[in-house]
Amino acid sequence: MKSINHGILLKKINYSETSLILHFFTLEHGFQTYLFQGGKKKKGNMLQPLSIMELVVYRRPESNLGKITSIAADFIPQTVPYDPIKSGLAFFMTEVIEQTLRSSDRDQRMYNFLAQEIQWIDDSEIITNYPIWFLLKMAEKTGFGLQCHDPEGHIFDLQAGIISNQTPEGHAFEQGEAVLELSRLLHSDKTNFLAYHIHKTHRMRIIGHLISYYRWHIEGFKPPKSLEVMQAILE
Repeated sequence: MKSINHGILLKKINYSETSLILHFFTLEHGFQTYLFQGGKKKKGNMLQPLSIMELVVYRRPESNLGKITSIAADFIPQTVPYDPIKSGLAFFMTEVIEQTLRSSDRDQRMYNFLAQEIQWIDDSEIITNYPIWFLLKMAEKTGFGLQCHDPEGHIFDLQAGIISNQTPEGHAFEQGEAVLELSRLLHSDKTNFLAYHIHKTHRMRIIGHLISYYRWHIEGFKPPKSLEVMQAILE
């Protein structure tokens, strides 16, 4: 059965000398995996992380692996592949998206959010705080967003998802200046959030705290391999 899908490319894996396995978050069916025979020769240059594609897919009823028969660009990032900071951010985002949404079905609001953010990143130069923004928004839209009970809170309850000044009993938590910075950020709109100055050490600690938070709330979530790259490039 053939169908037309629209998807955000998250990952490509070599399958043979000419073919690829592609992981997409699609508008129509959520997380999907496809075989693209001859993909390296046909469209290899456009298959970059976070590219938004229109796919013609054939799937047999008894198979979980669809086959792409043709592919075309809905949106190809123009700056992300050539900017080391943006390309590192793209790999970080795809790792987070894949782990967070790998069991998901159709979610039009999530798809539209991601498509909008991809285009925003491609156009923007203010992205130093973006990994924090992205992790917070993904948590919110997936149903485990943070709550701040005190704008000057310095204790982050990882299990309850609450920032306050009270040490939780029997719960894992983080505390300190980085949590205080995070609590202040939570009350900012996007423009002020991304323009807010955070020391590099605090920024990476906040990202680390949020990754720990994801690990509490998403079964099997692992720290993205791109974290080391993010640490090197985000000043």
